[in-house]
Amino acid sequence: MRRMTIMAVWCCALALTWGFVQSSVAGVPQAATADEIKAMIAAAGDAKDYDKAAIAIVLDEADVYVQDSGLATTVSCQVIKILTDAGVKSRSVLRQEFDPDTNRVTVKSVRIHRKGGAVEDVPVSEMLMQSAKQHMIYWGNLQQVLPMPRLNVGDCLEIRISKIGFNIAYLASSDDGAAGGGAEETLQPPMPGHWYESTLFQGNTPIIKKRYSVHMPLDKPVQYQVYNGTLQSSLWFGEETLIYSWWAEDIPAVKSEPRMTSLDDNVTKLVMATVPDWPMKSRWFHGVNEPQFEADDAIRAQVAEITAGLDDEDAKIEACLHWVADNIRYYGTSRGPCEGFTLHTGIETFHDKGGVCKDIAGMLVTMLRVLGHEVYPSLTMAGSRVEKIPADQFNHTVCVMRKKDGTFRVLDPTWSPHSREVWSSWEALQGLVYGTPGGEDLTLSPYFPPEHSTLAYSGQSEIAEDGTLTSKIVVDASGSPGTSYRRKIGRTPAPDHRGLFEESLHIAPNARLEELDYSDPLDYSRDSQVKMTVTAAGFAVGEGETRMFRLPLASRPLEGFLSPDLNYPIKLKERKFGFRLRAARLLKIEETVKLPPGWEVVHVPDAETLKSGQTSLTFEVTPGDGELTYRCEMVIKSNIIPADDYKGHKKAIEALKRLADEWIVCRVVGGETKGAQQVMADVEIGEVDHD
Repeated sequence: MRRMTIMAVWCCALALTWGFVQSSVAGVPQAATADEIKAMIAAAGDAKDYDKAAIAIVLDEADVYVQDSGLATTVSCQVIKILTDAGVKSRSVLRQEFDPDTNRVTVKSVRIHRKGGAVEDVPVSEMLMQSAKQHMIYWGNLQQVLPMPRLNVGDCLEIRISKIGFNIAYLASSDDGAAGGGAEETLQPPMPGHWYESTLFQGNTPIIKKRYSVHMPLDKPVQYQVYNGTLQSSLWFGEETLIYSWWAEDIPAVKSEPRMTSLDDNVTKLVMATVPDWPMKSRWFHGVNEPQFEADDAIRAQVAEITAGLDDEDAKIEACLHWVADNIRYYGTSRGPCEGFTLHTGIETFHDKGGVCKDIAGMLVTMLRVLGHEVYPSLTMAGSRVEKIPADQFNHTVCVMRKKDGTFRVLDPTWSPHSREVWSSWEALQGLVYGTPGGEDLTLSPYFPPEHSTLAYSGQSEIAEDGTLTSKIVVDASGSPGTSYRRKIGRTPAPDHRGLFEESLHIAPNARLEELDYSDPLDYSRDSQVKMTVTAAGFAVGEGETRMFRLPLASRPLEGFLSPDLNYPIKLKERKFGFRLRAARLLKIEETVKLPPGWEVVHVPDAETLKSGQTSLTFEVTPGDGELTYRCEMVIKSNIIPADDYKGHKKAIEALKRLADEWIVCRVVGGETKGAQQVMADVEIGEVDHD
């Protein structure tokens, strides 16, 4: 019945689409004609002209027709040239995935322009409808699938599609989705009367020409801005519409870089909205979701149980947050049309013990309101910027609580499972729009200084005369490293914990874990800590007068799961795009190594002092009477390393890694005399066994 309803509405949408005609206003960018497309195909090059890309987009154009209600129909044409065998494989099937509760998609025609000049129409009547693959979020997405006839290198696909609907939905619709009405009756924009969109003008595929035009009612102007580049543009007055157009040509493919910042933050992007400002969006979001946070007796009883015995109000708030984080599982099930970012009621989420970010946030809002706090849901975009134009640029919902001084505190229960953090240090300075009755402007999430995410090593080590190392090590982790610790330990079965620590020691291949004490990952009252006693036979090597060893804690034990972003790839000599780490960071290493009687230190690594815009490293080692002490500190001020600061960051990371391989050289009284320079020369030519 549901699919019959969808097909009936598609017919209505198709009729609406065919009702649109191109503007006759002189000068307005028009859809390419058949002859123009044929000429563009003939002029398009091959793989060598596009840096060996698998395909090239010869033409990508779209006309968006916006109605007074804010509902929009997009008529698009895309011409794709097959450049390699990989391109043949990638286009062997046409797939169009969509949410039937927010969009109707009609593939109008598919045409193959063969390399030799022949033109072949693919019957769209053979289109198959099936459920789309879904993981963790099950909202009933569908996909249309159309197998392609055999394609060859040099062929072009011309695909024409019509779509009516909207891309992001926050609210449940009042419609029941019954058949019989047109597309407008079952598809209502989440913010009635308004339209907004964001589109990228560059991606991972080369584009020869791209045009995007929006046809707006005369009394519904749209504000827009182009970010990260420039576009050609025009605005024309039609008889019934304002016609906005943007276009560009010869757009190269983006060459992705490891751990690069979001594509949205780097490529040319057009953001449009009829909404006048963010406070209006804020008030609207508050108004439509305010009824969702009523509590029942079961929720009130749970809050009382969670906060029992806690006198401090902050402790009560964090107790509720961690309960929600650890007890409301992340999964999404559809509860009606226009699922999107609909905040389900707190009562419903409490009963189901599951939901996506919006539901988890709504659960915390409900509980904190039981405690009497002024709390609201908030929209954000994890992983990339929210621009100034008030268009929907969100993928995540969190909570904000107004404090007594009128400022807001941001809380994210979706982030907080197995974490002491109440807001993700991975998402510092992210755009936020609070849903409040008075309306709030776009703001930024808190900045986390390096000290918030500290990984601190302290060690007391001793080397015996036979070269055996014994190290007593304390590792303290807060912020991001603390979260990594809790998630790794908390999600590993308890019988496997010791093995996890043993395989991550790194001090020496034969290192043995003799003693182990570690904090409970679910104890949120304190930062994470690990205490270990580690031994390694033959850690110091050499003979006669010469002994050599490396600095034990310079290997940074457990770093594989405490701070893996310090090992993110830095092989590139330079970067075009920013480099994303997990968080701003403070790394501290302090260790004293006690030496056997008669051992005298004759060579230590040089001191290091490196500074760049975001990353600094200092290292110093001090030989003493029968021992040596060293300190190393790395400070990373931001989780985003700009491209122009990458070289400085790379240099600091390389120096940090190099310290783990540096030799400490000692002279043993009574052994064969050999100077430090000769010893180091022996190391270089392999006369000293450094394994």
